[in-house]
Amino acid sequence: MSNAATPTPPVWSGPGIIQSFITIPKTSLLSQDVVEKWLDDVYIPALVETGVITSAWRFTSANPNYEKPLMSIYKVPELRDVQAGKLQDINRTSDTFPTNGPLEHFVESESRILGLEQLYETSTQSEDVGMTIIHAAMEPGPGGEADLEAWYREEHNQQMSEQPGWKRTTRYKLLSQHRNDDKEQQRMSFLAIHEFGEDNKIGKDVEPLDPMTDWTKRAMTAAKAIEAAVYHRVKSFGKALES
Repeated sequence: MSNAATPTPPVWSGPGIIQSFITIPKTSLLSQDVVEKWLDDVYIPALVETGVITSAWRFTSANPNYEKPLMSIYKVPELRDVQAGKLQDINRTSDTFPTNGPLEHFVESESRILGLEQLYETSTQSEDVGMTIIHAAMEPGPGGEADLEAWYREEHNQQMSEQPGWKRTTRYKLLSQHRNDDKEQQRMSFLAIHEFGEDNKIGKDVEPLDPMTDWTKRAMTAAKAIEAAVYHRVKSFGKALES
């Protein structure tokens, strides 16, 4: 019999976000309008009411054909509260749903919990500055974490800051990732959220910067996986409304 102790899960601490994606299958009995109304009127306000989440934003993808059309971001000042289960009792059912089952019975959902890694801004911005965002998630290849981190800090952040309408870039590291179905999920350890104001030149899809530097080419080629999409903010909640 082995006497080896069960490894203790890493303790989450400090600020971060919960990122939630929802896709409604064509065969679902639940409509997007019902989901969005429930999120806006019931679920997200209940999350903010706990105090664990201080601000929240709901987004829709700029490209209607993108595989993850609905995204929410929840700002968490102390991730220890999430790990302690302080959000687990929030009700995920509704009398507006076709049955008394939770949301997950009708949609494909994925949640990611991420810790804050870097805030990059050239001047102080309000909490609610991002009208349009570029969601850029990456999984580095074997041994590529240090180079990817250096690429962001030494080159890419500065390049993004030179784009029309850019306001802020916030970077995160993945702590936990979960889907509600059995579909294989690709780990995305690095996340950058690039926020833009109304005067941006961003289309419905993410386009590479021009010119593309050699370091950028190397980072893209070396990555095991890349997930990039443009989202537009639909609604803000909590302290974001006060900024």
